[in-house]
Amino acid sequence: MSTSPTELADLLPTDVRRPLWVRALCIAGALLCLVLGVIGWLIPVVTGLPFYAIGLLLLGMASRRAARWINRLDRRLPHAVRVKLREWTRRATRKS
Repeated sequence: MSTSPTELADLLPTDVRRPLWVRALCIAGALLCLVLGVIGWLIPVVTGLPFYAIGLLLLGMASRRAARWINRLDRRLPHAVRVKLREWTRRATRKS
């Protein structure tokens, strides 16, 4: 069952309204992850890419503008990569 690239929904929802304290925690977490990503870039033993991805996800959860920017970038990716990203974000943001 294959779906066309136009059938995929946006990676991050832009219509969700979160309280200020949740957005502040998301921004703090995003900054921490981006700093850890830079450290991972400087120290070759630790990889920085997962920290960058988590940081962008948190930033997209905190800001509608960032979520729209991430969605625009996502639309430029190949279809297979977009499907994998949705699987990963669904697992990462799944509510327990």
